[in-house]
Amino acid sequence: MNDKLKVLAITSLAHFNNDGTFLVFPLLIVYYSTVDKISVVTLGAISIIYALLSGLLSPIIGDFADKHDLDAQLLSLGIFLEGVAISLFGLSFLVPSIGLIALASTLLGIGQAFYHPIGGAVLSRTFGKESGRALGVNGSLGSLGRALMPSVITFAIIALGEFTGLMTVSAYMLISAVIIFLTLRFYKRGVGEVRKSKERLEKAFYKFLIILGVIVFIRSMFITGTTTFTGEFIYDLYKSKELAGIFLTIGFLGSVLGQPIFGWLTERWGGRLAFILSSAISVISFFIFLLIKNLVLLTTMYAIFTFSAFSAFPVLLGYVSQTFPKSFFTVANSYVWGIGVTVGGAIGNLTITVLLDYHLSLISSFYIMLGLAVVSLLLTPLIPSKVVKA
Repeated sequence: MNDKLKVLAITSLAHFNNDGTFLVFPLLIVYYSTVDKISVVTLGAISIIYALLSGLLSPIIGDFADKHDLDAQLLSLGIFLEGVAISLFGLSFLVPSIGLIALASTLLGIGQAFYHPIGGAVLSRTFGKESGRALGVNGSLGSLGRALMPSVITFAIIALGEFTGLMTVSAYMLISAVIIFLTLRFYKRGVGEVRKSKERLEKAFYKFLIILGVIVFIRSMFITGTTTFTGEFIYDLYKSKELAGIFLTIGFLGSVLGQPIFGWLTERWGGRLAFILSSAISVISFFIFLLIKNLVLLTTMYAIFTFSAFSAFPVLLGYVSQTFPKSFFTVANSYVWGIGVTVGGAIGNLTITVLLDYHLSLISSFYIMLGLAVVSLLLTPLIPSKVVKA
């Protein structure tokens, strides 16, 4: 296996594991609220806090990564912290403690701050002009992890119990962290790819980053906010928890296919056009999704929505690699992903939670979030088509 394929394979394993942890805490909320009788409001607050922590830490980690040639160590550290967090979640069933749950969530949030900015930058540097397709393939493995890991954890708990099941998953994560480090430690940045402490960007890059970041932030409020409550929306329509779970599994298959396709489009047409197209398809498909009640059509439109909406990894990070100097890839990725995608998503969850608390219906809340998506789409022409590199 040549070095490029090795980088793609190992970063894809890291992406699979990283995104596989995204739904761990939402899944465990069901167990904590029913088995341990912990308030859903308290658990919801913890979920928002750890998402915010992950997003706000991402630029700090990205800045550190661009100044040091330690990408393999940092990627494996992120997965390692997620593995430790899962073990603490398991321990919390043996020794019930809200403090232990909060500590586990904190470590999970910290661990999740590493992969996307660093993994995206490693792939962009390795594959150069062909990075769109590499990011797309890599992203599809992340989507697959997000779809499969909740089921893996559920069956592990059914077969082994909460403590042993989660400890088994934790062991897998910790072993994966070691494999990622040992296999990727050959990777070193080239000349000019490690940023000097005095190196600065020109103002045009900051303008680009702020405009794109604001648009991504609003877009992510819509995507994450509605996604978090889609299962509840389907349950309200059909009164079946099992159907809601099956719907989400089938619906999210669209994202597995969408990432490599939008990665190819980013490489072929450029990140700006691919981003506008993915945003437009997301808005149109979700609007139709809200209008219909037929289950087959509903599932189809949601799959089209996830196909376009969850293409952010190859589109946004591919766009950054087409715009920024290589020594700023990771920190630029971290602002777009950490602040725009992650913090924006957390605020989206908070917004819908507040709307529901004010007794708005779920579908009314979804229409409000769709309005935000329209605003985000209308703002996309403001993104500079070109930024002159220093």
